[in-house]
Amino acid sequence: MNRILLAALALLILPVAAACGSGGDDENGTPPQQQATSAASPSPASQPAQPTATPVVASFPVTVELEGRKVTIAQRPQRIVALSNDVADIAIRLAGPERVAAAPESNANASLAAGADAAGRVATKLPPGTKPEPESIVALRPDLVLISARHGGEQDAAKQLEQLQIPLLVFAHWGTPEEIAENVRAIGKAVGEPQRAEALIAEMMQSVDRVQKAVKNAPTKPRVLALSDQANRPFIVGKSGGGITPTLVSLAGGEVLSETGGPAQAESVAALNPDVILIVDVWGKGLTNYRALLDSPGVRELPAVRDNRIIVLPAWQIFLPTDRVGAGVESLARALHPGALPQ
Repeated sequence: MNRILLAALALLILPVAAACGSGGDDENGTPPQQQATSAASPSPASQPAQPTATPVVASFPVTVELEGRKVTIAQRPQRIVALSNDVADIAIRLAGPERVAAAPESNANASLAAGADAAGRVATKLPPGTKPEPESIVALRPDLVLISARHGGEQDAAKQLEQLQIPLLVFAHWGTPEEIAENVRAIGKAVGEPQRAEALIAEMMQSVDRVQKAVKNAPTKPRVLALSDQANRPFIVGKSGGGITPTLVSLAGGEVLSETGGPAQAESVAALNPDVILIVDVWGKGLTNYRALLDSPGVRELPAVRDNRIIVLPAWQIFLPTDRVGAGVESLARALHPGALPQ
């Protein structure tokens, strides 16, 4: 973006921009009913009720410190633009869809996002992709922008938006429940819902602690092959670059087999010979996207497939890094270690 474009965009956002400081220094629509095999997975609709509104209205301005930056937000945000699935899901459940001006359209997918019903009521649905256009974002007149900068396009957009003085929170670390907690806390402070954020964090950490105690003395540690259909075909989720999933498998008393991720080929799956196969159901299709792989020679003979040791969990529990991974680690622990946790 050249200097003339930056100057023009800056004029557009003057009415809503707040001061941002830097301190120094990472197919959507409503899906069909999910098909489950070995594990019962509660739907977002059956989750515990969300915490009620805070009795005390948070005061502004507030300054949020995140990833070595300090961002000052002058007023309670009313036009939040969330560019990534994780931050969008958290912001929608904390602030409500009426205060979120735009979110990814895939957040309305009930298998991907816990707040899918509310996401459907967000005014503007952003198309898929990892290269947000700053011009389009500015046109939404945001008073707060949230983004997880995992890809180059997202990182470039974040740098350009920062130059335009739009209040911007950039999230880089989502690999553990503790990192998720810090991100939820930052979003809660930014949107004026710190007490509600703390309630979500407490629920998540209580679930993680409950599972840790339950599986601490488990007699076995199942070897797990995790597969995701984010691209509508099976991919292996590896320890390296596998996001939150490998951490959750470990917390649930299992071990992810593959060191790296990549397209799931029958030969590589057969060679891994897992004790359990974990299916990350991104699109709510159950085993549909995995059927050809599971029925292929060499794979269908595996004991895990033959004996139906296949766990199907929605992505909002085990793949999307939000506070709802607490429910996911409980579901996974029950499947890996039957009887360890009460239903």
